[in-house]
Amino acid sequence: MDVVVHRSLKEVDAGRWDALLGPRGFYAATPWLRHAEGTAATPPYYFTAFDDHEPVGVLPGYPLEHGTPYVFCSPDRVIDTIHRSATGEDAPWTAELLPALACGGRNPSHTKAGMHGGLDRGRQRETLSALVRAAEREAWAADLQAVSFLYVDEDDDLLRGVLTDHQYLALPGQTAYSMLVPDDGSFDTYLAGFEQRRRVKIKRELRALDEAGVTYLTQPLSADIIEQLAPLELALYAKHSTPANADAFRAVLHSIADHAGAAARVTTAYLDGHLTGFVLTFTHQGEMYARQAGFDYEAQGKLPIYFGLVYYELLRTALAEGLSQIHYSTGSDRVKLSRGCTPRRQIAYVKARRAEHMEQLSQLAKRCDKSASLDLS
Repeated sequence: MDVVVHRSLKEVDAGRWDALLGPRGFYAATPWLRHAEGTAATPPYYFTAFDDHEPVGVLPGYPLEHGTPYVFCSPDRVIDTIHRSATGEDAPWTAELLPALACGGRNPSHTKAGMHGGLDRGRQRETLSALVRAAEREAWAADLQAVSFLYVDEDDDLLRGVLTDHQYLALPGQTAYSMLVPDDGSFDTYLAGFEQRRRVKIKRELRALDEAGVTYLTQPLSADIIEQLAPLELALYAKHSTPANADAFRAVLHSIADHAGAAARVTTAYLDGHLTGFVLTFTHQGEMYARQAGFDYEAQGKLPIYFGLVYYELLRTALAEGLSQIHYSTGSDRVKLSRGCTPRRQIAYVKARRAEHMEQLSQLAKRCDKSASLDLS
């Protein structure tokens, strides 16, 4: 099986690439890849496996250097976080895993490779193996220090098995959340899925929003709306004491509008005509992906605009458009569970170039396995 490597998305057949990506695959699909390439310090890699001149598998990869702003996709930061969680100590050696090749999409959720659904299981494994070998070959040739697949879904048995075969170390990752959209198109069906106490609480929130006159609008991501969104996201960062750069935020949104505008939309909430919240989403192959949000906390007061906007209004939109799922990425575990999201555990896979780093990763994996066993006992 041949694997062709490109360093520009212009050289890739976007339609054939995207056709190989299934559920949860947006961040490995070309709308997002165009944005990621436009904001990359080093040109990404695009690996395409061919079987008799027919593309049967695809995988994106991103070289990440020291100081990369994409810390949640960088193995040094992710492995250090896992190390601290397992041992209570920092792991300064993880800095030596950079520069690295981050495979499967530059976003902290759902690391994916694309695969032709018509292949049998054995041929699918061969295809993934060819893609993984090609990624490693390019990484070592470029003197990178690690190859990573950091957000592999627990139920992606095929990719997990191939990475294990290729001696990648598996470490406990994040938990991603998705909301199934009722296939009967009914918001009442969504409500019926909760126990009575939670159902009463959600109805109370909906009533409070309705009585306050909160309204919503979904629109394309444009230059005009970006300027209105920036203060709201910066307010979110400030609330959580997270450093933020207003210019960098605007630049990211302008890049998304330029490169992924056909998939990107902004849903906004208004109170008395005043913009009080937004959530940026992508719609791709019948699924919605919620990416980032922001709020005017002073204007909204105690109104549950976060829940009304990020969960209830997005669900209404998904119901109206016949979408199957809304993906909410990682974090805010209790909140997402409380609004009907389903958790999906993820595993971080890493392979280091140097033997000493593989040994350190192996020891960390054993430590994590031991901690997990203690938790279950």
